[in-house]
Formats: sequence, structure tokens, C-alpha cells
Amino acid sequence: MNLTVLPLAAASVLLPCVTAPAQHLWWNLEGQRDATCLYGEITVLATAPAIYYCGANWHPGAPAGGYCGIQHNSPRERRTIFSIWDTSPTLHPKVTEADAKTIHERFGGEGEGGHTHMLWPWKAGETFQFFVQKQPGSQPDTTDARYYIYDRAAGKWLHSATITSPNGGKSSVATLGGGMNSFLENFLGRDRELPKVALYRLWLGPGVDKLKCLTRAGGDGTWGQLHGAYFLAEGSKEALDKTFASLEKDYGQPVYGSKGSQLEPIPDQPVTAAVIAALQQLPRATKVAEKP
Repeated sequence: MNLTVLPLAAASVLLPCVTAPAQHLWWNLEGQRDATCLYGEITVLATAPAIYYCGANWHPGAPAGGYCGIQHNSPRERRTIFSIWDTSPTLHPKVTEADAKTIHERFGGEGEGGHTHMLWPWKAGETFQFFVQKQPGSQPDTTDARYYIYDRAAGKWLHSATITSPNGGKSSVATLGGGMNSFLENFLGRDRELPKVALYRLWLGPGVDKLKCLTRAGGDGTWGQLHGAYFLAEGSKEALDKTFASLEKDYGQPVYGSKGSQLEPIPDQPVTAAVIAALQQLPRATKVAEKP
């Protein structure tokens, strides 16, 4: 497995000097700076290896900021990832709960923190659903960030991991927000002419029953709106024109945005009652033993 791609995915947001090309959506949180629950959907419509579809990157550059999403790593490997940066150079997060298939360790290079990943066979054309919730940890002055993904085959939610961070007096540790973005990153910078297209939707709130659809976003790179969602794309104009033409029957025509421009809001789509009910009864993964 090529684990070196993971820091690059984070670095593309934080460090402008990084050469890995990426397209971003910057979400208007409508004042929700202290939210603790985030539900999101990514629908990849065209893809190629070495692409990271980041569903959400919250508090980028701030103590215990984090990100999650899905990667197309090779013709045979796909995965989901979830990471939290350090609270400070001396206050580090720990993975305290994890599914048996979740791999976890620290990452370094472009920033440092706690990282998890899991092989996950997501498919183009199917919606990948994820949920992140922050709650006070079992130890004093800590915050748990729990990451869940929906298992379409099993018809149930899976608790991939919990990353517990020391608060360290930093308000960003306990919340979700602060410059939240989604992005599409070609982390090896190759095959840029091939078409990649993904739809993104996010809901944010202070509780599961108070999730609010985020309807406004700006972007950079190739971005816009399609099928009631925001999209990010990479590829040559010819390749993308052909891809969008093939999608038109089911998804309609794209409306392109440009850097610094504003598009009309996408439709306000409430989270379905079935999803809300499921998110109120989520399972918990196995506790991770403390290292000696």
C-alpha cells in the first residue's frame, strides 16, 4: 500500500507550495462555527487512479483540524480515510476505537497527527455516505471525533474509528467548521487529462436532529453545480464535455462556476428521516488497547 499519499492530501489544503493539483469547494457554514455533527455524501461519476475525493476538511490549519473521504489509489485498491492533526507539538491525538479492518498510525511530513484508513470498495455512480461526530471524551479535557461510513451491502452504518484529542484550551478541538472545504486532489499529478467528476453534499449542525443542508459554496479549479449538488472535476475540456454529455440524461447539464464567483444556492434537501433515525442509534467499534 502506498501510504505516502496521505500527508499530501492534507498538505494541498494547508500549504500553497505543494504541487499536487486540487480543486476545492469552500462551504458557507451560515454561522455554524460550533457544530459537532457532520453528515456528507460523495457521488463519484468518473474516476481514475491516484485521486482523493475529500468529503470534508474542517478547521484546516487549526489545532485538531481534520479530514475524511475516499481514495482511488490503484486499479485494484480503493479506501476511506479519516485523520486529525495534533492539538499542539506536545498534545497528540490517539485512536481509541477502531473497526477490525481499520488501520491506524500517526502521520508526518506535511503536518502531523493521527491517521486511519480502511480498504473500502466504493463504486462510481453509488453515493458514499459518511458521518463525523465530536463529543467530550471519557478522559478529562479531551474530545472524541468519531467517523462512520454507510455499508451499502450490509445496509447499516459502520464505526470506522474514534480519534481522541487533548483539548489544550483550543476551541477548534471540540467543534467542526472553521473554513470547511471539500476537494478533489490528483495526488500524483498524472493523467490529468482523464475525466474525474464527483458530486458533494454536506449537512452540518449541533446535533443529529439539527443537521442543516449547506447550500452555498464557492470554488477553485473546475467546479460548479449538477443534479442539485456541487461538483468538482478534473480532465481536458474534450474529456469532460464527453463525460457530462453521457451523464446528461440522468443528471442534467452542469452549471460551471469560476474562482471568486457566486452561483445560486443548491436546493435545501433535509436529511431523510431514515438516515436521522440510523444516526441516532450508531454502533461503537472495539476499544483500542493502550500501547505500553
